[in-house]
Amino acid sequence: MVVPARQLLGLWTRRILDVALGAYGFCLQGREARAVPWEPRELLLQARKEPRYMAECKGTPRMEYPENMIDGVRLRPTFNPYVRLTKAKRYVLDNWPSRNWADWNPYSCFVRGSRRRYQIPKDLMPCKDELGEWHPPRLSGRYKADVERQYRLNGLEWVWTKYFYKKKVHFQDREPLGPKRWYIREFRQQQVREAMRKMADLVAEYRQEVRDKQHYNWFERVVHDFAGEQLSSEYLRSRKEPKL
Repeated sequence: MVVPARQLLGLWTRRILDVALGAYGFCLQGREARAVPWEPRELLLQARKEPRYMAECKGTPRMEYPENMIDGVRLRPTFNPYVRLTKAKRYVLDNWPSRNWADWNPYSCFVRGSRRRYQIPKDLMPCKDELGEWHPPRLSGRYKADVERQYRLNGLEWVWTKYFYKKKVHFQDREPLGPKRWYIREFRQQQVREAMRKMADLVAEYRQEVRDKQHYNWFERVVHDFAGEQLSSEYLRSRKEPKL
């Protein structure tokens, strides 16, 4: 099969554009990978998906697990349910408290080789005793990694990192350097647009203010002098001076 030169050039151009846009973070994978979490940790931990083990679909070609995957690119660590459960893996799932998914809690976790619960994230931080002395965390790095793996197996992000809400900023998302005259101009134009939305109310308020501060005419002055302030207040407008 012979491909025309124009069609081949178009395919190569499209491929080059896809690679270039992907390198600069404008593609769908780039936007998803650069997404910064904004929901509180309590809500994120409620989105737990209990691990389920299943047999792999038979037939060819083999289809990859589509969870957390965009255009064939997996963006974050994901639990793979297509696991061949050997005798050793079944023993772990049946006997280890840290792998008892029916009784798993993200705030109180077991660790491998232990039957004691640890409070998360309290036991991940240094603690102070009653004398004011600091001690290392109750969970060492090895068992902290096991707790993090439990989070990943349950479809949760590891939310207890120090910079979870302040991840490294992509260079296309940084604030522009140099003089920001255009930025100031756009800000002022935005202020003008917001003010123009309330223009009708501002005009009506200004007209009412001008009407209220007008001096009494001759007839109103005569009525005020003859009837007095108390009787004429029901029939005459009350004059209001604008507050400066």
